[in-house]
Amino acid sequence: MYKYIIIFLFISIYSYAEHDTILKINTTDSIKDSNYVDVIYKISYTNDTATDNDSLVLIRLKNLNNISHISFSYNDIVKSSIKSYSGNNKRLISRMLSLSEYYFPIFEECLDKYDLPLELKYLSIVESALNPEARSKSGARGLWQFMYPTGKENGLDVNSYIDERLDPYKSTEAACQYFVKLYDIFGDWHLVLAAYNGGPGYIQRKMISTGKDNYWDLRPYLRRETRNYIPKFIAVSYLMTYPQTYDILPDSLYIKKYETDTFKLNCQQNFSLLSYITCIPEEDIQYLNPSFKNNFFPENAIITLPIEAVNDYLLNIESNTLYIDAVNRKEILIDETRFVYSVKNGDYLGKIASIFGLKTHQIQKWNRLKSTKLNIGDKLTLYVANDILEKNNNLQASENEYIVQKGDTLWDISQMYNGVSISKIKQLNNLKSNNLKPGLRIVIPKV
Repeated sequence: MYKYIIIFLFISIYSYAEHDTILKINTTDSIKDSNYVDVIYKISYTNDTATDNDSLVLIRLKNLNNISHISFSYNDIVKSSIKSYSGNNKRLISRMLSLSEYYFPIFEECLDKYDLPLELKYLSIVESALNPEARSKSGARGLWQFMYPTGKENGLDVNSYIDERLDPYKSTEAACQYFVKLYDIFGDWHLVLAAYNGGPGYIQRKMISTGKDNYWDLRPYLRRETRNYIPKFIAVSYLMTYPQTYDILPDSLYIKKYETDTFKLNCQQNFSLLSYITCIPEEDIQYLNPSFKNNFFPENAIITLPIEAVNDYLLNIESNTLYIDAVNRKEILIDETRFVYSVKNGDYLGKIASIFGLKTHQIQKWNRLKSTKLNIGDKLTLYVANDILEKNNNLQASENEYIVQKGDTLWDISQMYNGVSISKIKQLNNLKSNNLKPGLRIVIPKV
């Protein structure tokens, strides 16, 4: 089934392979990741820039209460939180209004599936500011800020290749399942929210030790973050429902749509290789597949791409597979150069690997080394990213290689060495054309 991708150009947001849309947004003020989440957790309650009529707020909150199972209480604590979000954090609400147009339909569909209050969608703003890449200082990840064990307990796969806490759809499904479990335990939505933040065990222990079974009675005995959690939720819910009252408008976003589809990869590959094959920018591949770690797809990974790229890849799957295999065997080089390094005094594998952005096991594999022992003068074949080679352009060429200069041709280079032909140079260096880039290191065939 074909899907649609939405790309916004202000703040980075991701979707997953199986679903309708993706947002690609870059913020202009570098608020992202854990720093972005901190905007939520470091709210000041002393701001008085937003004044309001208590009776009007009560009427609006009553309207929310009339359509929700969650109680939207109003007191001095909630009032301070509303003032903070409508004052110092006004711009945050503006952003959330824009992002919510994409995320809230996803959340609402899942919440409705589990017969949960739709207003729980606002909790994602308190948790992550609608940033699927958000990471807290304690290690929680994604829109719903799942810790590793809680994510695993609720069906989110986290392994060496994938972290489904970053997937908007799967993490929302897990969050809804967790809400159901918490409500079965507490039977009160304020306590459910407190438990979502502080942990069900923590809230249960506090209830037993204090004898309090109401959030507002229990609140003075809770840690600061959990004390402020429900007031924040109420304030965010209120302002997202009545933003015009505080002259808060959605951010203006440029939206681009295109169709996408999913398919299963028949062999492992990294993002840069898939980008080269499909002509899709590597960053877009990442945006479309946010759960995958280290810019790498394992074999049989189900991924998403623009539909044209999917069709093209599948139509040419045999040739693509052969091409990928050739790249993995280093018969074809993409954005990297075969470089022969001459071991110097003081060198060791870890040091050489660090200089060229490699792993020691790669160097051992490429050179069939049975140990890490090196001798001065040893020749090591390295496959180094071109940008790293450029940063190390002060390195001298080894005795059996040549660094291409501006204006050089293969004919010029072959004439510098007796008995060396153009065909031999091309074969040894995996050159597919006669075009040479200045700075390229050419291994010279031995005669």
